[in-house]
Amino acid sequence: MVNNRLQYAKGSPAAAAWGILRDLKVQDFPIDPRQIATKLGIVIWERELPDTCDGCLMRVENAWGILINTRIRSESRRNFTIAHEIGHYMLERDTVDSCSMDERLNFMIAEQGEDTEQEKSNKQAYLQSEQRANQFAAELLMPTPIFSADSSSHSQVGLPAISELASQYGTSLTSTGIHYTRLSKFVCAIVFSEEGVIRYFAYSDGFRENKDCYLVSGQPLHSKALASKFTNGASVGELTGEVPLNYWCKPKESDRNGNKSERVNYKIFEHSRRIPHTKQVITFLHLLC
Repeated sequence: MVNNRLQYAKGSPAAAAWGILRDLKVQDFPIDPRQIATKLGIVIWERELPDTCDGCLMRVENAWGILINTRIRSESRRNFTIAHEIGHYMLERDTVDSCSMDERLNFMIAEQGEDTEQEKSNKQAYLQSEQRANQFAAELLMPTPIFSADSSSHSQVGLPAISELASQYGTSLTSTGIHYTRLSKFVCAIVFSEEGVIRYFAYSDGFRENKDCYLVSGQPLHSKALASKFTNGASVGELTGEVPLNYWCKPKESDRNGNKSERVNYKIFEHSRRIPHTKQVITFLHLLC
């Protein structure tokens, strides 16, 4: 068993994940987070939980466990959930009090609906904790130095490469797509929409730095965007083509000096695919300069 008192929490989530892989001498992909949990002395068990909860980290006195929702059917999603909870353990275990399962779940549920100042502060801290655990999970399953090299070796850009990488690393299309896009050297973004509305997205540094590339969560899809055709009953599995940038990106009202910016009529390459067994559509956007 690895020394549980190693102070990985002093570093970033990525450093903590890489440290675990190094100390456990994990070299083969796909990585099995269950084996890592076992070596850390964490017990994994399963129980039916609310749909809003994939899993949680539990502590009873000095014993630790990860509870996984039996409703999760996807093995890649189960693996990410376990890796995520290992992240909570490595980054936060010194600050987590002993609690029962019901107390932990009640805390997470309570954080979703309160609007007092204290609850807002608690919710912000909770969301930051979740973000760090997600970063840890991504780096544990897809360590950036290796993942970046593998990504760069693909001749194709976007969903074809993401699909192959997901198979190689045993990760979901969603988590792989987000990691791939954030590390990409291209001006690109990945968007997840559901029932004709943009739910969330991730983008590369180049996309973020381009003043004409501005995505908005909660925004309805443009009626002529290829992704909107799935909402309108398209029977095909995926669609590709060039579309105007304004089908996806809203113009920023002004620059930092308050001057209205002139919009450049870019074309953007859109590749949209229905995610099997869900209502979501995944879209990779690549700016054509």
